[in-house]
Amino acid sequence: MPKINVARLVEIGKPFEVGTADKPTPGPNDVLVKVEACCLVPNSSNIVSGGADSDVFTLPQLPAVFGLDAAGVVEAVGERVFNIRAGDRVTDICENTCLRAYFAMCPGGVKMLTHYTLGALSEYLLSPDVNIAKLPDSIDLATASRFGYIGTSFGGLKKARIQPGKTLLVNGVTGTLGYAAVAIALGLGCTRILGIGRNTERLAELEGLCPKGRVRTISSEDGGIDAVTKWVSEQTDGLGPDALYDCLGNGGDAATTSRLAGTVKRGGIAVLAAGGAEGEIRQTYLEAMSRDVAILGTMWFTSAEVDELIALIDAGVIDFSFLKHEFFPLKNVNEAFKMVGNRPGGAVNVVVQPSKLDG
Repeated sequence: MPKINVARLVEIGKPFEVGTADKPTPGPNDVLVKVEACCLVPNSSNIVSGGADSDVFTLPQLPAVFGLDAAGVVEAVGERVFNIRAGDRVTDICENTCLRAYFAMCPGGVKMLTHYTLGALSEYLLSPDVNIAKLPDSIDLATASRFGYIGTSFGGLKKARIQPGKTLLVNGVTGTLGYAAVAIALGLGCTRILGIGRNTERLAELEGLCPKGRVRTISSEDGGIDAVTKWVSEQTDGLGPDALYDCLGNGGDAATTSRLAGTVKRGGIAVLAAGGAEGEIRQTYLEAMSRDVAILGTMWFTSAEVDELIALIDAGVIDFSFLKHEFFPLKNVNEAFKMVGNRPGGAVNVVVQPSKLDG
């Protein structure tokens, strides 16, 4: 049987081992993809370093060929696959909200971990056809490999009902989800985007995504949460934003999220996306009733949403040309994880190219 190159996670907290595996053969409903790009984000580093809560997330059995977001070219399809053909440029998503070779959160996802064992850090991967989205020529594979996180923000902003005339508040704006949220909100016509982050250079970069002043930012280091909530009130004439999209990363304080949810105008929505903040978000029964603000969680996105996202990017409505791609061949996978673990910011897209063993 032909062999392919893969990167295996043998033990949590240990470096990846590059080796080989048997090249998979597609079943009747499967698609075999040659992986050209696998995106890594800070949460990828968190998972392999032991940052995932095993009581919430079902992790793959180790050793595992890790890797979530894949983009590449179809090499072969099963006999019952009719809408995808060899040569198609595609991205691999997950209908079951299972993060392939990453973790799972539903019965279907657990089965995916068992039956589809090759993650995106593999020269080839096998996927059921329902998990495959075709790409137009206008979208490069490196950008498409980030659709897991771009799609998370797209799904979150759909829940937040972002549209023209709305004001959006983004907490954790300089991270992977935050940058995506700003780009998507601009494309959806959001009138004003208020961003909270720490790195002033990245905040200025975000404001530059729209020179017309639709993006305004503040550093959380300047006066703490009291100064931030005062600024939000001033920016919204005391009314508050229509929605909060909170994508605070690991180590954040949920008490801050609670304070920001308290700035949302009556009848608004607070969407929690990253799951990294520590602590509880509390409100009394009276507060919940009188403020009429829905607090929602968002974990992933639907197949319909990723199709809509692809169409909007293809049409130029949503623009991700600001992404700065950093490429690594498969043998340098541990260097890629080191880079992303240092949190380079949401504009940097760390991409492993499994089809290239060497640089």
